[in-house]
Amino acid sequence: MPTRYYIRAGKSVLLFYTIALLAIALIYFTSSAQYRQIDTFIEFLQRGVKLGWMSLFLAVFGLAYPFIGYTRHFIPHANTLTAEEKDTIVAVFTNARFTLRQDDGQTFVFRHKNAFTRLMRVYEDAITVDYSGKGLTVEGLRRDTDRLARSIEWKLNREQQNES
Repeated sequence: MPTRYYIRAGKSVLLFYTIALLAIALIYFTSSAQYRQIDTFIEFLQRGVKLGWMSLFLAVFGLAYPFIGYTRHFIPHANTLTAEEKDTIVAVFTNARFTLRQDDGQTFVFRHKNAFTRLMRVYEDAITVDYSGKGLTVEGLRRDTDRLARSIEWKLNREQQNES
């Protein structure tokens, strides 16, 4: 397994635990005192919530999430990218509120512009576009990678048709 898996899995587990704790705290502190049979929040966690089962579920889901939440798309492309095609790829990401953070001549690395969005994605929002070989490989968070890879493929195909 690649090392990115372990980092993503750890961040996912931590994020799911944090969200669950915030949801439980919200339920406890917004409920009326007359309906609460347990006086303290710690006691509520110990007696009212099945922490063992919930922790196990969140841990398993967090460990499985990198397999579900991240993907890699291959976009066939007959030749190496021209400067115009590279500009098209950058424009697709710019329109989707991403900024180009790195271009080493073989890969682009894009990150989301919005700091809150980056925080909610636990700073695992980087999308890489590898254009070193025949074709492009777009890798990153599934929700963005699917949409952006299809958009890149459509625009590059449209440019090739316009040239013909």
